[in-house]
Amino acid sequence: MPTKSIPTTVESTPTTFTPAFPFVTQTNDFDDVFACTAMLSGKTIEEVREIAIAKTRHPAWGPYYFGETHVAALLAQLGFVATLYKEIGRVADIPDVALLLVDYNPDMEVGRHILFHRAKASHSSGTTIEYALDPAPWCKPADRVRTNFKNVAGTWVIGIHAMNTKAGASK
Repeated sequence: MPTKSIPTTVESTPTTFTPAFPFVTQTNDFDDVFACTAMLSGKTIEEVREIAIAKTRHPAWGPYYFGETHVAALLAQLGFVATLYKEIGRVADIPDVALLLVDYNPDMEVGRHILFHRAKASHSSGTTIEYALDPAPWCKPADRVRTNFKNVAGTWVIGIHAMNTKAGASK
C-alpha cells in the first residue's frame, strides 16, 4: 500500500486560506463518512463507497450505520489509521486531523461527521489554522468551511494519521 501523507501546511494569506483537502459533498443523508474519507484520500465519494463495499463488507444498500470500527476499517484500506472515539472538552484536544461528530443525538447515539484539520499557515510560520469541512448537502456554500469551534466541548472525535507514521504526541 502506498504511503499516504497528510498536509501540515495550508496555503494562506493574512486574511484567507485554502483548505488542504478537496471538498466533497455527501450524496445522501448518511454518507458523511464516505464524503470525509473522499476528501482525506483524494478519491471520489463513489470510489470510497466501492472500496467500503468490496473491502470492508459494507452493505451495498441500506440500512447501515458507521461505528468507529467501520470507520477504522475503511480508513485502513486507504492508508490511514483511525483512533477510537474520544470525547473532547476543548479545541486543543482535537488531533490535527480528525472526524468530528456533530449534531450528536445522545438518545439515539448518532451524529454526523465533518473533517477537521489543523495546519501551519503558509504566510506566517507562527500561525496555525484550524478548520473543518462540512460535507452536508444542506449547508450553504459559505458554511462548508467551519473555523468557529466555540461549542466543541462534549463533541466526539476520531483522530486520523497516515499509516507508518506516529500520531501527534500531544493527542
